[in-house]
Amino acid sequence: MNSYKELSMFQLSKGAILNWVDRYDLMIKSLLFSVVILITGNIQAQNIRDTSILAPVISVSYAAQIPLLDMADNFGINSNIGVNGGVKLASNWQIDLEGTFLFSKNVKISTLLDPIITEDRQIVANDGGPANVEVYERGLTGCVNLGRIFPVIGPNPNSGLIAKFGLGFIRHKIRIDNQNYIVPQLNDENVIYYDRLTLGLMTKQYVGYQHLGNNNLSNFHVGLEFIQGFTRGMRDYQIDLEGPYNSHRLDFMIGIRVGWIFPVYRKAPAD
Repeated sequence: MNSYKELSMFQLSKGAILNWVDRYDLMIKSLLFSVVILITGNIQAQNIRDTSILAPVISVSYAAQIPLLDMADNFGINSNIGVNGGVKLASNWQIDLEGTFLFSKNVKISTLLDPIITEDRQIVANDGGPANVEVYERGLTGCVNLGRIFPVIGPNPNSGLIAKFGLGFIRHKIRIDNQNYIVPQLNDENVIYYDRLTLGLMTKQYVGYQHLGNNNLSNFHVGLEFIQGFTRGMRDYQIDLEGPYNSHRLDFMIGIRVGWIFPVYRKAPAD
C-alpha cells in the first residue's frame, strides 16, 4: 500500500514538473518577443563610443562542456548551442533569457542495451539480421540570467569583463537511433525504458569578456561557464536497471562559451 502511494506521488510530481517546463518555455518566448519589440522601438541614436547605452543584446553561442559528478557517470564531453536575448541597461546591468541545446555521442553507459544484445554482441532487427543502433546524449536548458559589465577593458564603456548568474531548468536523456532498422524492443513505446530521462533545477555562472564594437562590425562574448543541475530521474522503470530511475542527482558541467552578438543599436557617428 505504501509503495502504491509513493508511486502515485512520484507520478504526480513528475507531471507537475513537466507541466511547469511547458509553461516556462512559453513564458520565455513571450518575454523575449516583448523585450525585442519594446527596446528596438524606443532606442535612440546614441554614441556607444563614449556613453554607456541602453541596448538589446541578442546572440547565438557555442560551448564545449566537461561533465562533472553524476553527469560524468553517464556522459563525456558535449557540445552546446545557445540562443540568448535580453537588454543591457545604461547602468551596465544586463538581463536576458537563454535557451540551449546540448548534444554528443559520448554516452558512457556500456550496459544500456545489454538486455537485447545477443551472445555475439549484436542487436537483431525485425528481418533477422543485425541492426546498427546508435546512442546519443541530448538535452535542453532554459534560464534567466542577470549580470553586469565592468568596463575596465575594451573600446568603450559598453564593453568589458562580464559576470552573470542564471536560474532555470535542465533536461537531458539518451537518444537511441535505430538507423532505419526495425527493432521491436526499441520502438516508440519501448525506447523510453532505456532513455534515462532526467529533469531538474539549474543554476549557472558565467565569467568572461563582452565586446560591443564602436562600428557594429565586431560584437561578441567569450568566457567560462559553470552549470549546476539539481535533478532527478523521471522514469518509473528502466529495463537494464531492472527498476526505477528516480534518484536525485547532481549534474554539473564546466565549459568555454563563445557567442556572436547581433547589433540592434545604431553605430556611433564618425569622428
